[in-house]
Amino acid sequence: MLHTTDFSDIFSSDYSSKVSFKKGDIIHSFKDYEKKPPQIGVILEGTAVLEGPTYEGRWMINALISENAIFGMESLLETKTAPELTEYRVRALENGRALFIDREFFLNYLYANPHFFHLVLDDVIVRYLFTAKNYKNINQPPIIKVTRIFVEIIELLNLHQTEGPIVLPSYITQTFLADYCRSSRARITESLEELLVNGLLASKKPITISSHEKLLDQIDSFQTGNGLLTK
Repeated sequence: MLHTTDFSDIFSSDYSSKVSFKKGDIIHSFKDYEKKPPQIGVILEGTAVLEGPTYEGRWMINALISENAIFGMESLLETKTAPELTEYRVRALENGRALFIDREFFLNYLYANPHFFHLVLDDVIVRYLFTAKNYKNINQPPIIKVTRIFVEIIELLNLHQTEGPIVLPSYITQTFLADYCRSSRARITESLEELLVNGLLASKKPITISSHEKLLDQIDSFQTGNGLLTK
């Protein structure tokens, strides 16, 4: 799995550089795509979010970027074919470090290491599918959206390997969830209360999931139409 890869050992310092960042820092911006030498970014330590702007100029969360996750994939484009209006940024949720790798060196490494190439491809596809599913469910009730987002967060942060209750990081707040789910904070609060009553949550602060298995069972009940927690 890509999340177990030690990127520091793979990529030579001659073709990469490490950058420390603090909570709230903008680690990467799509606008830098044409201004800087093409590089691929990797989160070595910490967690970040990929955000896109609304027409009103507000930045909204579109994806979670965990340790060893890659960003700046537009640098791999052979031609400037990305839509002109595309804009996004990568913002740090906590202190950490990122690795920036020269595009050509990264591509050569992919070609020379098919196994690593497939790990990167798997990671990109999984993130695409999560994003596609979120947009598919954008008009679902908040309780369904937040439950699905919990699955995404747990799996992207590799917390599902933990047995028993899962305590989410402190940056996963009700405001964070409201932004990620495209819902109001009040509706998210109501949804968390209901999940708490139904035993899916063990705590709201910090947000603690009773078990990964119960979470998946609840997702199944949404898909079958049985056990829907709220209208």
